[in-house]
Amino acid sequence: MRLMLRAAEGRRSARFGVTLSAVALLMTGCGHERVADDGPAPDVIPFVSARVTDNPGGTSTVRWSAPGVATVRIYAEGRGEPVAEGGPRGTATVRGVAAHGRRWFRLVPDRGRALRLADRALGLASVPNFRDAGGYRTADGRWVAMGKVYRSAGLERISAADRRTLRELGIGSVYDLRTVDESRAQPDALRGADPRPRLLDVLGPGRSIANTPPASAHHARTLMRGSYGDFVVKKTGRRAYRTLFTAVAGADKAVLYHCTAGKDRTGWASAALLTALGVPHGTVVRDYLASNPALAGYNRQAREHLPDAREAAYEPMLGVRENYLHAAFGRVSDDYGSFDRYLKDGLRLEGRQLAALRDALLVGEPAPEAT
Repeated sequence: MRLMLRAAEGRRSARFGVTLSAVALLMTGCGHERVADDGPAPDVIPFVSARVTDNPGGTSTVRWSAPGVATVRIYAEGRGEPVAEGGPRGTATVRGVAAHGRRWFRLVPDRGRALRLADRALGLASVPNFRDAGGYRTADGRWVAMGKVYRSAGLERISAADRRTLRELGIGSVYDLRTVDESRAQPDALRGADPRPRLLDVLGPGRSIANTPPASAHHARTLMRGSYGDFVVKKTGRRAYRTLFTAVAGADKAVLYHCTAGKDRTGWASAALLTALGVPHGTVVRDYLASNPALAGYNRQAREHLPDAREAAYEPMLGVRENYLHAAFGRVSDDYGSFDRYLKDGLRLEGRQLAALRDALLVGEPAPEAT
């Protein structure tokens, strides 16, 4: 076992600080994992897991696991020298990388292709649940690129500072998944040089979570499960998601999609997109459930505005629950037989369109052992 740590020297040491705990199982004796002589192919990303988390106080924590490599160097984007170095598995906490803007890192293995990551959550003060939809590994060993697709809650209260952030992120298209009535009542506060939102009404007319106050907690849960089924089978939903996925595949700039809280219609958009890209179901579920901590403050304020007698009835609608997502996947199975048939027959996405979507969003080549 060997711990490796490399931080900048001289003037660079005043700008950077890093704490690294890395376990490198090298060819150094009995009981140690043997690194294959051939290693991963040049275009295969060897990381089986990796994540960046921005912390209070300006530090970022990078975690990774890349079996089959000997060393991994961590680069902060815009800096020529690595800020940390470790073995095939490790954790590095880096400070002093960037005072403004998104903190990007490149994880460079000694064998195989590098991986570019940032924290998924962007923490926009005026837009809850604003997250990057990428940064996940697919079942065949590729990765969903970050910085290309974003998801969020509604933009009706977006501040001038957060509008600037959208422009800095390179977002060229915004898709509003709310109903016509919702969009008219609370239009996105984008104007001037901002992307003009395009309305893709998922639920359309009829009773749904968009327009039906729950009479009880049981009624709320029924509404939620019913609406999730509608995302899949309603003509308006199929048309909206087809348009969104086609737009993502052909976009030359980053895309943002949102609904009201960024958790239900947006949650299914992300779940379906990640599934279409080959992300394992367990990862898709975890990404979906991440709306709960992301919306904690938003939901706390919502509860404060609810009469005590109504809070219990609305509680099932304030967060996301795994069985809501299962209701949508259940309708996929019941009505189409498989997710591939849902894409083909429900969303009417042809093979070339799905190939374009994967080409646009996936990086790396399939890992031989994963296929």
